[in-house]
Amino acid sequence: MRRFAAWLAVLVALVIGGGWWLSRAPSSDLIFYGGPILTVNEQNQVVEALAVKDGMIVAVGDLDSVMIHRTATTDVIDLQGRALLPGFVAAHEHPTLTAVFSGAHDLSGFTHQNNEQVWAALEKAVAETAPGEWVYAGGLDAILVPDLKVPMREALDQLAPDNPVLLISQTLHSAWANSRAFEAAGVDAETPDPGLGSYYERDPSGAFTGFIAETRAMAPFVDGLRAPLGLVSRYGDTLDGYISQGFTSVASLGYNLPPWIARLVALRDFHPRIRQFFYLVDSELKYLPERPDHGDPYFRVLGVKLWHDGSPYTGSMLTSVPYLDSPLGKTLGIEPGSHGAGMITQDELVDRIQRYTGQGWQVAIHSQGDESNRQVAQAILKALPAESVTRQVRLEHSVMLPQDLLPALAERGVSASFHINHILYYGDRLADSIIGQRAAQQVLPVRRAFELQMHPSLHADSPMFPTEGFSLMQTAVTRQTSTGLVLNAAQAIDVRQALRAMTINAAWQLGIEQQAGSLEVGKWADLVVVDKNPYAVNAEHLDDVKVLQVFVSGQQQFARQ
Repeated sequence: MRRFAAWLAVLVALVIGGGWWLSRAPSSDLIFYGGPILTVNEQNQVVEALAVKDGMIVAVGDLDSVMIHRTATTDVIDLQGRALLPGFVAAHEHPTLTAVFSGAHDLSGFTHQNNEQVWAALEKAVAETAPGEWVYAGGLDAILVPDLKVPMREALDQLAPDNPVLLISQTLHSAWANSRAFEAAGVDAETPDPGLGSYYERDPSGAFTGFIAETRAMAPFVDGLRAPLGLVSRYGDTLDGYISQGFTSVASLGYNLPPWIARLVALRDFHPRIRQFFYLVDSELKYLPERPDHGDPYFRVLGVKLWHDGSPYTGSMLTSVPYLDSPLGKTLGIEPGSHGAGMITQDELVDRIQRYTGQGWQVAIHSQGDESNRQVAQAILKALPAESVTRQVRLEHSVMLPQDLLPALAERGVSASFHINHILYYGDRLADSIIGQRAAQQVLPVRRAFELQMHPSLHADSPMFPTEGFSLMQTAVTRQTSTGLVLNAAQAIDVRQALRAMTINAAWQLGIEQQAGSLEVGKWADLVVVDKNPYAVNAEHLDDVKVLQVFVSGQQQFARQ
């Protein structure tokens, strides 16, 4: 036991200290040929061959010029018509939250088609749980399950009289709990709402209805899902899931594991299997280093994550457009005619942008509604000098981002990451039940961001939506909902732009475009082999493209069986 403790202490010290043997991949020599190699360089060139040495790309071009680098130890890989791409860069995901909620029972609309199936799954989960133990279930979704009857506190009390129960929505912005859960979480009638859009809903008598709005209010209820041993194991599975979808780098936008644990879990055979980039929320600022350090190629803390508004599916997205009076809105608990709310004052937002960017950190700001984006833009323009052209501020999700704001933001070096699959999964309901047709036809201005050279990226915001790069690309190109409705067709981009959004643009946002995001000499050999050339695939079938192999620093980290 003492030997194990001593070994663990040494290992942790090496991780925290960035020991070279945990940051260097073993040398490997590779040559790829025999299929289209999509470089995603400035000219979007497609070449014949690519060579890798010691984890770096050393040659890209025609077959003869690349084969010069072949030695007796080179592993020559014939693509046999398959395509080679840069590794995807996940610009905005939540691997820790994904790991946390993967420990909950699945009630999602991706698995269950109707209310009866959802309730049957919940009843089964309760029956299998010992009295007194927590029942956690996630993915509750009144949009993907249209006939869903959202269970309030009294219904959950009847279903599980002996267990604390917490049901988390698919959006992660709301939850429902029974009486035992409120008791176990230490939340009672005297507990104040966290405020700024986060609250415990009460009926006219002051009793809890069971509905919980936003993550601040949910925090006391989810401690059981954060049990370290189970969470660490699930975090490793989450990273493997990203890799299997072609992601070689992932940015985690808040709610993170302690950095040393995240680095440790990412190791395979003592070498990192994916690159991780952290943005910290307020509760994690103890992990913010004294100054930015870009020396580690596998793990970096890049900055902080702030929230300006919430979600359209809880009515907390701040919008100039009043929320509709609809049956779905009532189910979601959205007040008809309301406009949402900001979660941070303008003075505080300006102060924090100035303070953190002045220290060299990036600031990523969650902003979905048009009014939220206007207030955020005003704060950015006030906080950043007119002559500054940085990449230190990012707009996150940007669902109703007004196009008229973009030129001034582009001049300040502001970039946007678009939560594009709002269109695919929820677009129909945004249009007919939440914000209306007119507003829905103005969402997610990706093309305009490209025109202004804002380096826009696409993201899934996992665990909200599946982290599937080709699905994100397909939606950005087709702008189609699940029923085929097209939203804001004028903002569609082409396949080459969509691939750039998933690779070099996302790398630019993370400050690693000189090392990743395209297949060019001197860059990391982060590579993905896919079964079809996405440039040659019909846009409506991009999500059929399959990831076959993934390499990080030239080392294979995934192979489809």
